[in-house]
Amino acid sequence: MKEYIGIDLGSNSLRCVRMNKDFEVLGEYEETIRTAEGLEKNKVIGEAALGRIIKALKKAKEVLNITPNDEVIALSTQALREAKNRDFILRSIKEATAISFQVISGEEESFITSLAPQRAVLALSQKSLKYQQECFLLIDMGGASSEFIFCTPQGIFAKSFAVGIVSVKERYGSIENLLAHKEEIISPIRDFMQQNAKEGRVAKFLVANSGTPTSVCAMKLGLKVYDSKKIFGMELQRSDFEEQLQKFLLLCQEERETLWGIFKADVVPFGILLFLSFMEVLGSKEVLVIDEGLREGAVMARVYGKI
Repeated sequence: MKEYIGIDLGSNSLRCVRMNKDFEVLGEYEETIRTAEGLEKNKVIGEAALGRIIKALKKAKEVLNITPNDEVIALSTQALREAKNRDFILRSIKEATAISFQVISGEEESFITSLAPQRAVLALSQKSLKYQQECFLLIDMGGASSEFIFCTPQGIFAKSFAVGIVSVKERYGSIENLLAHKEEIISPIRDFMQQNAKEGRVAKFLVANSGTPTSVCAMKLGLKVYDSKKIFGMELQRSDFEEQLQKFLLLCQEERETLWGIFKADVVPFGILLFLSFMEVLGSKEVLVIDEGLREGAVMARVYGKI
């Protein structure tokens, strides 16, 4: 059976998956690489970040045993959309790894990202009446952008906002400063929600598939080793985000880095506060967490002939 490799080169993480045409997951690889480090300031992807990307891709090829017989769908998002040295970065990656990346637009990212969560929600709806609704809102919060995606029987209606966990850290510097500028972050999102409401789209529940909600799930479960199967279908309350943030802030820097790694620990509080801000503007008290997104969607879109 033909197998596919879906690769999501994000602004903070590299996420890869091996799947067959029935979308069964045969292998996974993920690493935090901080692609967008320094991007907010100078609009270029630096040499250190490039080195991390190449090293992680080589490791992914080894872990997933990627061969020329596999069909590789490699996509990149906001960091490469913004980078002034994009062509150099893409060329360097291809020369070092033989992997060619396609930089997709925010609209394309929203569509592809929504495919796997929509499939997952459909499966969950067979077991729970609360998810048997025609319209839900998916939030994919990344390192440099966040996509807000209304999923409806008529298709998706989405908008990409240039705000993510790495970009807000570099833009505001501290969580106190982030909170002081919260209104300028959520105001465009509020406008988007109000416009959709005028057009008759009102989400019945909230879904998230990004690193921050999945990390909060892992923190709540006390996982030492991340397990996406244990995360799938978890429900988080606002209080869960607040509680895990307080626990995180009580840890010393060494403990934070031991738990989350040097390239993730420093953005965890920014991510939690940013997502809490999203929930606040949406008026949501609860979010369904699904650890499926662009990498799985890349395979699904290729099988469906959409990319």
